[in-house]
Amino acid sequence: MNARITPLLLALTISITTAAQEFRLGGGYTGSNVSEAGDEQWVGRAGYHLGADLQLGRTWFLRPGVHLLVRNLNYTLAGVDQNGEQIGTDVEFRYTDRSLRIPLMVGLNLIDPASDPGVNIYVVGGPTALLNLNADLRNDRLDVETSPAEWYLGAGAGLTLGFLFVEGGYHVAMSNVFEGARFETNPRVNLINLSAGIRLQLAN
Repeated sequence: MNARITPLLLALTISITTAAQEFRLGGGYTGSNVSEAGDEQWVGRAGYHLGADLQLGRTWFLRPGVHLLVRNLNYTLAGVDQNGEQIGTDVEFRYTDRSLRIPLMVGLNLIDPASDPGVNIYVVGGPTALLNLNADLRNDRLDVETSPAEWYLGAGAGLTLGFLFVEGGYHVAMSNVFEGARFETNPRVNLINLSAGIRLQLAN
């Protein structure tokens, strides 16, 4: 990394951390909703995520985060020849990828946090980037490459109860999973997230 960029990133991280009102640590379920199954019969399977977020602001807030996301899909390769004639049974494979998920959410607490409510409800929305770490097709005959980055737009809602939180959201894929056209169908995979964890108030 460029020597000039590293200090800037460090300074930005310190500034955001200093300005933050809340630190969150949590994880949960990630479901995959394939927008087009295609000939490969793509089907989403259960995955999971773990990560941390910083919240800046109280009533209206900005919430950047960094999470590890493990996503699972099943796909089927038909046993046919070049003319489309059946030559065997279909074979199902599991595709798994691991990514850094970087959301940048804008949110609103529906109850004024200044009154220090024991329970609050909030809504969030914004973009998310997925940066691919590694992927496994479990099929050595295929030579495909997972996209280095995918982009999402999503929204959700959550509930805070003291130092605990629960949250659910839906994120619509704006890009495809793979680079190139090695599959008949290059899927877009929308994400369903259900999260729970702890929230720590920061002194500032």
